[in-house]
Amino acid sequence: MIELGQRDTYIENKKLALLVTNLASNMPGTIINSIIISAVLWRVIPTNKIIIWASVNIVFVLIRYVGLWMYSIGFRSDDVKFWRHLLLISFVISGLLFGSSAIFLVDPAKPEYILFLYFVSGGMVAGSLGAYHNHLPVFFAYSTTVFFMPTIVIYSLNTPITSTMSLLGVIFYILSSVNAKKMNTDLSESLALRYDNYQLVKNLNIEKKNAEILNAQLMKKNHELKSLTRIDPLTGLKNRRYLFEEFTPNNSKIMEKKWLELEGKNKRTVSSEYGYGIFMMDIDKFKLVNDNFGHDSGDMVLKQFSERLIEKVRNDDVVARLGGEEFIVILKDTDEKYLERFAELIRSHIESTTFNITQDRTISITTSIGFVFYPFFENFPIKMTFEQMISLADKGLYHAKQNGRNISVRVRCTQQKSNDLKVVEEITSDIGSSIEQEKIYFEICSGKNRQSSKKKKKN
Repeated sequence: MIELGQRDTYIENKKLALLVTNLASNMPGTIINSIIISAVLWRVIPTNKIIIWASVNIVFVLIRYVGLWMYSIGFRSDDVKFWRHLLLISFVISGLLFGSSAIFLVDPAKPEYILFLYFVSGGMVAGSLGAYHNHLPVFFAYSTTVFFMPTIVIYSLNTPITSTMSLLGVIFYILSSVNAKKMNTDLSESLALRYDNYQLVKNLNIEKKNAEILNAQLMKKNHELKSLTRIDPLTGLKNRRYLFEEFTPNNSKIMEKKWLELEGKNKRTVSSEYGYGIFMMDIDKFKLVNDNFGHDSGDMVLKQFSERLIEKVRNDDVVARLGGEEFIVILKDTDEKYLERFAELIRSHIESTTFNITQDRTISITTSIGFVFYPFFENFPIKMTFEQMISLADKGLYHAKQNGRNISVRVRCTQQKSNDLKVVEEITSDIGSSIEQEKIYFEICSGKNRQSSKKKKKN
């Protein structure tokens, strides 16, 4: 809400600034009029009187210019009341000095000079109406002294012409005063509106800035909350939501872009041996840990299992807990030949680790792993989606558990290097059927009984 005191102060200060500006531009008029009057009356009035009158007016104008210069350099710039009073006094003196031209109006036998001087005084009133209506005390102080001294002298001559002139002069002054008041009111309203608009824009900018700050804070909080919803609270790993809502969509786009670059006119040469290694794994017989040692012990095992996985991956690789005792590891930009070695590294590392549980006890556990290399088809990288690859790795994990646990199983395809798009699409359109037909098969790569479950290779 706008405070009226501040608005009134703004209006008065603006009026003062306008007054000073108009005064600086109008004071040369006093000098010019003094010179004109002197020239016209040079042979009519005694020379010494004209010289004295003109010199006093011109010198006072110069003194006022000195005052304006002091105002412009900031002398007592905070004391607005001082400058208002000083300017008012200077206008009273200026009006008296110029209005004293009435002393020359003493010869009723020369009405043309009387008329000339009266019109000059009226012109000064009209000029002050345009220049000083922004400050009514100044307007009335100046116009009254500069105009009514000649009016009184003319009226005192007591001739039909001078009496009529003085009456018309009074009417002219009244009309000028009414216009001055109206112009001052209009100016005040205009300045008030300008101030209100300025304050409105200022407040809007403040609100906009505050809104931007709040929005940034909100976005930061939303980001933090979003991050929290993608973190497993027990282990601190990424969770299922992160995997399927953030990582998978983003990396699908990366693979599509990479494939377009490989297919394009200026296609890149990229080794087909590098891609993503996707490893699904869980803790073998984890239910027995909870049943035999309690859920607190189970939570301790899950935390330590997570730490063992993190120890074996790079900073930009992904380790996530999908739920329960099921985990996923995704190796980025990795060599296809490294996958089996990594699976065995994880399996043996877990097998050889002693896990601490409640009451200072320790246990040993094992893990089963299913893994796959992405892209699944060397010549058609994006024909198998990331979600399908995760599903295949999960089927590999299931195969590992069905074949005795504590082993790693790789999911392969007989048509990995096929150039036939139709063959590839037949495989991807029905994964279950492709597994039954052993176009997609499982190979035990580490742990007990290393072997392939594919009875024969299909070409």
